[in-house]
Order: sequence, then C-alpha cells, then structure tokens
Amino acid sequence: KINMEGRVDSNNAAEFESELMEMLTHRDGGQQIVLDARELKYISSAGLRGLLKLKKKTGEDIRIINVSDDVYDIFDMTGFSEMFEVVKHMRKVTYSTANVISRSINGSIYKLDKDTMLKVYNGNVKLDDIRKEREYAHKALVNGIPTLIPYDVVDTAGGYGIVMEAADMVTLAQYIQKHPDDIEKYADRFASFLKELHQTSIEPGVFPDIKDRYRAWIKNAGNRVDSKDIEMITSLVERVPDKDTFVHGDINLANVLINGDELLLMDMVGSSTGNPLFDLQGLYASLIMMEKEKPMYCSTYFGVSSSKCEQFWNAFLKAYMKGSSSDPENLLKQLKIYYILKRKLFE
Repeated sequence: KINMEGRVDSNNAAEFESELMEMLTHRDGGQQIVLDARELKYISSAGLRGLLKLKKKTGEDIRIINVSDDVYDIFDMTGFSEMFEVVKHMRKVTYSTANVISRSINGSIYKLDKDTMLKVYNGNVKLDDIRKEREYAHKALVNGIPTLIPYDVVDTAGGYGIVMEAADMVTLAQYIQKHPDDIEKYADRFASFLKELHQTSIEPGVFPDIKDRYRAWIKNAGNRVDSKDIEMITSLVERVPDKDTFVHGDINLANVLINGDELLLMDMVGSSTGNPLFDLQGLYASLIMMEKEKPMYCSTYFGVSSSKCEQFWNAFLKAYMKGSSSDPENLLKQLKIYYILKRKLFE
C-alpha cells in the first residue's frame, strides 16, 4: 500500500510516478495494489497519467481507497472510477444505543434523526458485503423492487453501517409479536408480496444468478463434505429450472418491513435472479427447520414462538400456492431435502 498526500500535479508528478514504480519492486507477489488517498487533496492529469502507467505496467486491478468527495469527482469526471476500484472515504457517525429500532440476525437499526436511521452490522459481516448491500439496494430500487433507500456506508464505534431513509415501520417479526391474532392476515399479505417479487423479471447482469452462489458454496466446501453429498447437492441445484426473476436470497421475518400499507425489503446483499424455490427454501429453513434443530431459534432471532412461526409458515404456504398446480406436500419434501443437503455445505 502507498499513501498519496497533498497535491499531485505537474510539479511533482514525475516523483509520484517514481514512487509508484518503486512500490512494485517491494510488494509481495499476488498482493493487490492499494493506494490510500486519505490525505490526497488534488490530483491533476499529470498525476492521473502516472496511475495509468502503473495499471498498464501491472495489468492488474488497483484499489484507490479513502477518496474524498472532491478527489472522487475528478476520478469520476475523467472516467478513472471505471478503470480503477475507487472507494470513497467513510465518514464517522455516532449514534445512541438507546435509540434502537430493531435487531436482526446480522445487525441492529438505530434512529439518527427524523429523516434517517442507521443499520450497524455485526462484526462478522465483511465490509465488502456491506458495500454490496448498498449497491444491490440501489439496483433493486431502479428495477422496481421495494426496499429502503440507502445512503452512504459509514464507520461507527460499533462497526460499519449504512445510513438509510427513516421509515415509520416495524419488521414483520415485530408486528407478529404485537398482533399474534393477525398472523394469517399478514401471512397472506406477505405471500402476495413475495409472489409479485418472484414474477418481476430482471435484465441480465443486474444481479448474479442464485445458482452461482450455490456453486461457490459447493466449491468452498472442498474436502469437508463427502463427495457423494457434493454430487447430490450439485445435481439438485442444477435440476432446478432457471428463471430471470428476482429472488431475495435470505428472506425472513426480520428483514421484511411493514411501512403503512407497503412492504419493504432489507438485507439485499443476497439479491439474485433465479427460481423462487431458493427463497422458499430459505424461509422454510428459518421458520421450521432451524427451530427443530435449535429450539428457541424463532424466539431468539424473531421474538416469535415456534408455534407462531409454524402457524405463519402454514398460512403463508397455503396463500402462496393458491392457484398453482404444484402439490404443496411434494414442495415441502423438496424444501426439506434442500435444507438438509445445504446444511452439509456449512458443517
């Protein structure tokens, strides 16, 4: 990594270029080149040409991190933000833990002011995934998928987070906690919402194919999983018919928001295209199978009893399958098999 400081212009561009080339002689092989622009105030065309020479010499992807808004504008206007991985400097945000709105499996949401709130992610969530969450939320909005409007990725005392629009909302889990008698009503509403999402076509290249996520998990399982199980999982995944429609990738009671008459999605990092079966499998796992393996799972993560989770799932499945020629019992068998085999990938 090399730090870029002050101003880089025609007066010192040659020296800057020399430092870049010197860096190459000292770096470890295979290590990505990272330029830290935290202290960089300005860069002229002469400095930009030094970066171009570095990229041409290495032929590699180069990251430029901690870029200020002013310097980012230069990279953006000149097209360098497309040639390099340019990452803006993260502002620091403070919040009060007393202003917690909700908690989910991967983090907590806090109120900042009347217009914005902050989701702070747990420490095991990678920064790249948080950035991807913001990117995919933007893409979802453009493609008509209802989700909260995200702003910037920020640094907080509790970890990294995303500032997003404030909404007069509760999660589906919180609503069920407060209105247990309305479970079937909201299961039906959620089923209609999810069916509509699963019928929303997405242009190629906007989101990855959901099967590619499974293929990556299978590859990463390596020798940890018996080869026969790998073959069976691979066969099951590949046999699922391909579709170009939206799937959330991690749908559960804690990342669906009720905002008045509207339902909104959160946790968009798993957004993909593919068969709805993959979303149904995840929902079934979170409401039924995880509870069987880890009693109190539903109450721990959703604040909802196991019996209420089961009641919600049964009502949801009935509403979701209404008008379908598929056999619900056969679907349940499929979902259970998928869960058992998918679990082996992460044992």
